[in-house]
Amino acid sequence: MRVLLTFMLLCVVSIVEASPTPGWVLGRGHPSYDSSRYLIGVGFSEKSTVSASESARAELIKSIRVKVNTVNKDYNSSDKSFSEASVSSETDFLLEGSQVKDGWYDEDKEIFYSLVVIERQYVLETLRKLIDVLIAKLELTLRQADTFASNGDVLKALVYYYDGFMESTKLFPYIQTYNSVIIESDNSTKGYNFNILFKEKIQNIVDNVQLVPISRNVYDEDIQFSVKAVLDGQGIDNFPIKFYSVYKHFTERTFCKKSGCESRVKIKKVVNDGGNTYLKAVVDMKTFAKYFTYRLDEKLFQRLDMLNVTFKTQVDVAKKKLAKKEREDYYKYMNESVDAKVRREADNMDALMQRELRGIRGNRPRVRYCSADGRYNSCRNRGRINLNLGFGW
Repeated sequence: MRVLLTFMLLCVVSIVEASPTPGWVLGRGHPSYDSSRYLIGVGFSEKSTVSASESARAELIKSIRVKVNTVNKDYNSSDKSFSEASVSSETDFLLEGSQVKDGWYDEDKEIFYSLVVIERQYVLETLRKLIDVLIAKLELTLRQADTFASNGDVLKALVYYYDGFMESTKLFPYIQTYNSVIIESDNSTKGYNFNILFKEKIQNIVDNVQLVPISRNVYDEDIQFSVKAVLDGQGIDNFPIKFYSVYKHFTERTFCKKSGCESRVKIKKVVNDGGNTYLKAVVDMKTFAKYFTYRLDEKLFQRLDMLNVTFKTQVDVAKKKLAKKEREDYYKYMNESVDAKVRREADNMDALMQRELRGIRGNRPRVRYCSADGRYNSCRNRGRINLNLGFGW
């Protein structure tokens, strides 16, 4: 009897120790958490249950990202603006709603297993809120950009279109995650391709901006070079332009008005030893980029960087100097002639006054004044002088 009891006890212990591996560890799902309602992640670790739970959460997020990236392959886009990094960052929020619901320890292999779940409805509702908020923001940005474009404020329109273009890259991962989590598609996230819309708006402006010359003039001492930035035949206001010399270290930055802008520079600053000048007017991309919140996509704005107007000419410096000297000599001669004429007029006026005074002295009238009582027989001579000073007698 004692032997029989010992045998039965050993059998029971063997059965307990040989308990089968749970189905959820083998990837068969968990009976308490149906896949139609829950997303499941299974993780393991040789260290502890905590490490196993962290591994399970990571597996949960990874499974969603795999689905998102699989859907992403079907997205038709000329440029891959939506990187996997964006998808990864926009699914990390799911960790907040995940919970550890089960665990198992494999004594033979000494490995801890953990089961983490999250409700599909929680994920969908959270994503729906994020999508709605972002769509409202993008729609506002689009309206503002369209208003600036209609009013001819091209630079501000580009800034807002580009803000929308960059912000819309966040929308795509949200939508793709939503579509990967939902079981039955409700078509609620279709038609929100803002990224392509904003990109087309930007390209429509960039592809039609022109830089045209207004005037190119060479004077005795300086050079005048003016240009204008236009869009669909209309001048662009407050558009950054840079003038520079190809041969010399000369650069001038300015903002073009609708009527244009100019650079006026001394010849000696831009002429080389051979008497040649080579000026260029280009879009000032350094100043242009400062107006944007995000770093510019070089491919998207590449055409602006290629726009230019040139001014090539040869200047005879010696001839210009000779012409300047001749002009200065002429002005000097004319000034000296005027001074001589003034002096002659003054001398003539002085001579005329002297003659008048001499005439007055020679023809002074003689008047006899006697005493009133008649006691004096002799009278003194008194008279008056009339002077002609050029203002009348």
